[in-house]
Amino acid sequence: MLLHARDNSVADGLNYVATWNSAMLLSADLEESVMAMLQNRSPEYKD
Repeated sequence: MLLHARDNSVADGLNYVATWNSAMLLSADLEESVMAMLQNRSPEYKD
């Protein structure tokens, strides 16, 4: 992140970090949480 930020603008650096952070959040638990919220129910997580 630091190397990218050094050679790019602040806006580009923030976009880069946001992209990496969103990639780390992709999981079945996140999907289940969002779907449960949209369907107004409690989430059911797998072990």
